[in-house]
Amino acid sequence: EEKKTSYKYETYEWDRTWIHKANDYESPRVFYIGDSISWGTREQIPGVCSEINFDGLHTSKSLDHPFFRDTVNLTVAQLPKVDAVLFNHGHHSWHLDDGDEYCKYLCEFIDFLLEKFNGKPFFLLLSTYSSDDERCERIKKRNEITVKVAEKYNLPVIDMYPVSEANREKLLDIVHFDAEGYRE
Repeated sequence: EEKKTSYKYETYEWDRTWIHKANDYESPRVFYIGDSISWGTREQIPGVCSEINFDGLHTSKSLDHPFFRDTVNLTVAQLPKVDAVLFNHGHHSWHLDDGDEYCKYLCEFIDFLLEKFNGKPFFLLLSTYSSDDERCERIKKRNEITVKVAEKYNLPVIDMYPVSEANREKLLDIVHFDAEGYRE
C-alpha cells in the first residue's frame, strides 16, 4: 500500500544506531543524537576517552520528521542507561526556513528531549563548517538560532564550527571529514 504524506523527505533517509559496549551497565553513558557528522565524531571517542561509553542515534531525519521522536524513543529503550545527552541537529531540515520555522521545530524537539531526559546533563552542539558557501551561510544562521535557543533553555553549547572550519583541509566532501578531522 502506498503511503502518502505531506512531509518533505530527503532523497535518502537513513538512521544509524550505535550502543557502545552494550553489556557494560556500570560505566557512564552519553547518548549522542545527531547527523553523519556526529557519527564520524562518535567513532573517534573510544580512542580518546575509553572510560565513558558514547552511544548514538545518527540520522538524516529533520526536526519536523514524523518519526524522529519515535526513533529516539526506540533507541533509548535499547540503551542500558543514559547519563548525559548531546544533541546536534546538523546538516538536515533544509526544507525549513532559517528563521522562525527552524527555531519553532528546534524548540519543539528540545522540549521533547528535555522531557525525555528530565534532569540529565544536556548539551547542544553547533553545526560544523561546509565548503559549500550557500550551505555554510545557512549553517551560520542556524547556529545563531541554536545559541539563542540554548540561552532560552539555559543549556550549555559546544561550538564545533571554529574547529571544523580550521580543519577544512580534512574534508572528504562538502561536509564530512577524514578520521583526523573528526578527532580534532
